[in-house]
Amino acid sequence: MTLTPFMTFSNYVLAACLAVALLVVTFNPLWRALRSYLVAKYCCVDEIKNLGTQRPDGAKIRGTAVVCGGSYAGLFTARTLHDHFERVILIEPEEWLLGKDARRVHSWEQESKRSRVIQYMSLQGTQPLLLNALRFMFPGWDTTCKESGIEIAPSSFKFMYWGKSPVEPKTHFGGSLPNTMYASRRGLETALRRRVLDPKAYPNIVQIAGSVTGFIVDPRFPDKVAGVKYASRDPESGTPTREILAELVVDCTGPAKGGLSWLPHAGFLEPVKMDTYDAKMRYTTFTFHVTPELAARLPVPGGFYREGGGFVTNHPDSRVDNKYIGILRNEGDLLYVCAGGWGRSGQSPKTIEDVIAHCQSLKLEKPFPQWALDMLYVLQEVEQDAVVSHVNVGPSFLMKFHECNGLPTNFVALGDAVCRVNPLYGQGCAKAVIGATCLNTVLNRTRSSPTLSHSFGHNFFKLQAMKLQPLWNLPILIDYGQQSTIPVEGEKKSSTDFARWYLRQIQKLSFTDESAYLPMYLAANLLGSTPIDMFHPLLVAKVMWQCIVGEAAS
Repeated sequence: MTLTPFMTFSNYVLAACLAVALLVVTFNPLWRALRSYLVAKYCCVDEIKNLGTQRPDGAKIRGTAVVCGGSYAGLFTARTLHDHFERVILIEPEEWLLGKDARRVHSWEQESKRSRVIQYMSLQGTQPLLLNALRFMFPGWDTTCKESGIEIAPSSFKFMYWGKSPVEPKTHFGGSLPNTMYASRRGLETALRRRVLDPKAYPNIVQIAGSVTGFIVDPRFPDKVAGVKYASRDPESGTPTREILAELVVDCTGPAKGGLSWLPHAGFLEPVKMDTYDAKMRYTTFTFHVTPELAARLPVPGGFYREGGGFVTNHPDSRVDNKYIGILRNEGDLLYVCAGGWGRSGQSPKTIEDVIAHCQSLKLEKPFPQWALDMLYVLQEVEQDAVVSHVNVGPSFLMKFHECNGLPTNFVALGDAVCRVNPLYGQGCAKAVIGATCLNTVLNRTRSSPTLSHSFGHNFFKLQAMKLQPLWNLPILIDYGQQSTIPVEGEKKSSTDFARWYLRQIQKLSFTDESAYLPMYLAANLLGSTPIDMFHPLLVAKVMWQCIVGEAAS
């Protein structure tokens, strides 16, 4: 029997329909599988669930773990190592951090401040990932936050792009955004230190005052370090330079990157490669203690004490503007007003009048909220009581320890000792907890062994490098859009032009479509974003349609 042309066409249509149906049926499972693989590779949303699980005493690694540096990274690391080692020693240069002032319940009553942390009194935001990690690390962490005045509320910093607000993806999360902590650097670090150095909960952690000056080496074990030398700051110590034998040494010295000077002096001569770029970022933070009387005068929609501390955060269109503004309420009814931007021409804001002028000069597609300007005028009346912090941000860098084959097997580094990113994106604390989580993951692989494996350091640096990629790449994408940014040697800022153009289209969509904002929200909040999220076919189709409609309208 010969098929008629109509029947042949019908078969083609049927085949096409079956192909489309098959594609629809198979695409979603394949997409989900690929996405799950990428989340596991680049994110820590699952690994943090293993934090806080202690080895039985008999299975702990024999000997001492030494943590060099007692800021965020050092504190997270000490808490993590407590679950795996018989003893943990935290060496911190600032002596006052040994006392009660450093562990106050109400951090805003602190009499001292960090001399080695330039952002101690600057604006800070946190992500849900950090809150979730702390809940696994510390039983009753929410109670610690409550007694410290730290609010736990949905993560909404009221982001605006060029003056326009995206639709928050509440539907994706069942109607309410994931919770985060509204805590300053001082507030969160003080609460964290109070928990980590609690001798009843974590008796194997000891903090001492001193500065690590180098490694101890043992010729019998040339692939390891035997411990550390440190300059004691204890006035009653008869020996200014002392030694501690250690099974593991962790560099948490921050941007000082102490390990880079200790390694060659101990005979580990292979240089560690570094990528670095300079966004020329600077900003000024004004901190106000808001009394109930002042709060009643501040025209915040929903009131100053509304749920969540995010008030205003505006990011510029880098093609036409280089200025940033953020207003945030944190613990103790402290209000933070942060104004700054990219480039070093001109002066940073020094007064609230300067901040008002800064806001009025923003290049926006929708006017800056009048209520926010009115609030600044009220704050101008009390600015003599504000604490002012000016920060000129140094270059961002990424140390490539994972590419180095000549490192001690029992040495690792994390936090700002490995990677520093533009603090505008608020990832510093999360970066430290990600490093501690990687440390926990690698230690758990040999949970029943009382010694470290010969590949321990290499395995850690390899894992951490993967987890840091999103935190390094996203700031580069945004910072490279600014004219003043000096790129990584050998890179061209123009290489990110298309990605930034596409991101801008997604941002435009997000003003009316919450599914378009979801990938950006996941990335900003470290909730398991992947490189493919913004390239879902449905989202790509929406971008193309938006461009076609926009072109036709023009």
